[in-house]
Amino acid sequence: MGSIMACTDLSSLNQAIAEHGRSFNDRHVSSAISMVVKLYKPNQVAMAQQMMQDLGNFALRELSNMNAQSLSTLLGALGTVRGPVNPALVQGILREAKLKLPDFNAHDLSQTLYSAAKLRIEDKAFIVAWLREAQLKLLDFNAHDLSQTLYSAAKLGIEDKAFIVAWLREAQLKMLDFNAYDLSQTLSAAAKLGIKDKAFIVAWLREAKLKLPDFNAYDLSQTLSAAAKLGINDKAFVAAWLREAKLKLPGFNAHDLSQTLSAAAKLGIEDEAFIVAWLREAQLKLHDFNAQELFFTLWVAADLGIKDRLDFICEPLRVRMKSKEHQLNPRVTTTESMNASTALPI
Repeated sequence: MGSIMACTDLSSLNQAIAEHGRSFNDRHVSSAISMVVKLYKPNQVAMAQQMMQDLGNFALRELSNMNAQSLSTLLGALGTVRGPVNPALVQGILREAKLKLPDFNAHDLSQTLYSAAKLRIEDKAFIVAWLREAQLKLLDFNAHDLSQTLYSAAKLGIEDKAFIVAWLREAQLKMLDFNAYDLSQTLSAAAKLGIKDKAFIVAWLREAKLKLPDFNAYDLSQTLSAAAKLGINDKAFVAAWLREAKLKLPGFNAHDLSQTLSAAAKLGIEDEAFIVAWLREAQLKLHDFNAQELFFTLWVAADLGIKDRLDFICEPLRVRMKSKEHQLNPRVTTTESMNASTALPI
């Protein structure tokens, strides 16, 4: 019997599913959905869609038999699908999950909310039930669960005060266990939710300063942007951030560079060595900036008093604003149009 996770193309995946026969169960269906998304190629859309439809129908029939972990895993698999998913299947999962939430452990709860955020699920009854269960089990959430949960809450716009207070209490106790990504993700979510709890920020800063060498370019960019939104201008942290950012600027993409300069302006950062390194990197990646990023960067540069050093941006900005190629040229293939044409609805 072939292993679903070992398949290398859709044909072998189809064969592996068939070989399971009656032993194919709720655990297999989640794995199979994830593998279809991973393996399909643009010339196999029809085949992939049929497989997804069959898997979705199987999942619908099995929902009432699924336990908490299976429901969480299935929702997570649906979160990997590029394109719309069957609303009946999503609603069925939520219906079963509400009944079985007392059986969800901390990791299942965290993963479920994360998947709900990816799928943009805004079922109020489910969120209320989830919050009630999560508050009872926050003691069992590990650092990553806590970070992922706040990120998901921010994406879904969940601002329940009682939950946030409980989350803050637990996060401060476990901040030592937050890794670089957890720290970056958490501060970004806190900024989006407007969380300015002093004890939390002090604990976050203490841990972040120790782990800044582990932050990658994206983490650094997101962190400074979040700090600017929250008005965090701790001198020791900013100095440590600048030291690390100068080393990792080659890893910053155009969006990171634009966002970072904006945050630096908001925080009043005028470190000349950083500005010089930033300008060098921006020139190297100029072709990756879109028109909005170029315009925004020039505007921010005026606040920092370095607009006269960004003359290299003016001509590309003028050309891109004039052409508006992504808006007016029907032959331009945008990411959205590409995804829509190869979407895999269940």
